Parts: sequence; C-alpha cells; structure tokens
Amino acid sequence: MLLLTAASACRRHSATGPLRLAGLLLWVWLWGAGVSAVAVCPSPAPGEAAATRLSHVIDGDTVILSTGARVRLIGIDAPELGRDGAADQPLAAEARAALRELAGPSGSRLRIQPGAEPKDRHGRRLAILVDADGRNLAEQLLRRGLAYLAVIPPNVRYSDCFLAAQTAAQHARLGLWRTPALDAARLPSREGFMRVRGRVERVHGSRRGLWVELIGGLGLNVHDADLATFQPLALDTLPGREVEALGWVYRTKGGPRMRLRHPSALMVDPPQP
Repeated sequence: MLLLTAASACRRHSATGPLRLAGLLLWVWLWGAGVSAVAVCPSPAPGEAAATRLSHVIDGDTVILSTGARVRLIGIDAPELGRDGAADQPLAAEARAALRELAGPSGSRLRIQPGAEPKDRHGRRLAILVDADGRNLAEQLLRRGLAYLAVIPPNVRYSDCFLAAQTAAQHARLGLWRTPALDAARLPSREGFMRVRGRVERVHGSRRGLWVELIGGLGLNVHDADLATFQPLALDTLPGREVEALGWVYRTKGGPRMRLRHPSALMVDPPQP
C-alpha cells in the first residue's frame, strides 16, 4: 500500500512547496520499502503552548481540562464509545484507556497548543496536547494503532510525523490495523469515520473539484480548495487501482460519500505487473 506520487492530474492548480513534496516523497519511500518510520513529533516551541491541567478523559481523542474546556486532539480520530444503547466500536475502550494512561490522572500537568483553526463545528477546542515529558499524545495513540490519522486543513503542522507514527503501527499490525478495511461495496448503513477499501471505477471533475468513484457506489470527493494539496497524487491514474481511504462517510440521495481533505487520507496499492 503506497501513497501514490506522480505528475498531478490537476495541473491548473499551483504546485505544492518543495519541502511538502519532499516530505511526501520520503514517506512514499518509507511506505514502499516497508520501513517503520520512528520519527517523534517535536515539542511546541516556548511561547507556543500554555500550561494546563487535565480534568477528565472522555474518549480516545477528547478530554476536558480543569478550566472546563472540552478539547479535541488535532490530527486523529479514535473509535467511538457506544451511546444511546449502541455498542462501542472495536478498540474504543482501549483507546480511552491509553489516552488516560498517557495524559495521567486528573490534575496532571499538560501543555496545550491551539490549532490554526481553534474550534470545530461542535464548539470544542482543537489543540495539540503534550505531556510533561514532551510526548505528543495524538502521536502516541497513532503509534499504538488506537486511532487513525485525520488531517483537516489548516491544522496540518504535525501531519508528517503523525503519518510516520501511523505507518509504523500499520506495518506492525497494531490495534486497528489488525482488521481489514471495510469493503466499499458493502458499507454499513451508519455514518461516521471509516477506513474503506475498494477499486476505483472512474475519476471525473465537477464544479467543486474532483470525484474518485469506487466500485460499489462510494464517492471520494476532493474539493477544489483542497486540490493543490493533492498535486503529488496522480489522481487520473487511479481507475482500476485498489485504494484505501480514511475519512467521515456521509449519506446522500446519490449514495455514500467521503470528503478527502489531505493526501494522507488516500492510500493506493502499487500497480499490478
């Protein structure tokens, strides 16, 4: 499974910067070579993160601070705990327990770095949390395979080291990577964050960007505003290829849909000989 790099199908958009492209090429090489990347996310520089204290861990990606603020960790999505009689998603309890272990007991000191986008649509604060030893809590969950990478621009600062952590967990088949992705042609009726696998049927443009249509009906949408970020991916070469996508599946009259916000959400099998 590779992050596919090639000439962009979207040449009308400005090229990504050389550092971003170099980073993507590096992780493509690591992925293709079977190397478990062991990069550690850098700690925020002095003045970028404030001291805070933990009050409560809600689930594998959300905590409450002693101020009462609810914080959603940037860059990840952990399995959901069951609500209203629904069962927990697999490894949801383990993800919450791991975050409790990493964050420490109530009252533990943490450092918080707000995201470029400071709040989500639910009003939760979006932030990076770092423990007293300088460990990025989201990175640690990815490294254990207890969360999936979920990069949402403009909060992309740690995306490269987050991708390295996820790649290491995938190669070691840890946690969520022990089970196969959902089949795009047999998706459950629920909505929510999913890892989905399928074969690309066609790629076509629209007024809002590009659609990558999978056999079985799932449409992967890259909005025009995000296309420049996807330039290292040759989207026009995908028909006939097997892909895995990470993101939130929603339902429309046309069937299931998933918006791709960052190239790390799309993994592509190498072409068959």
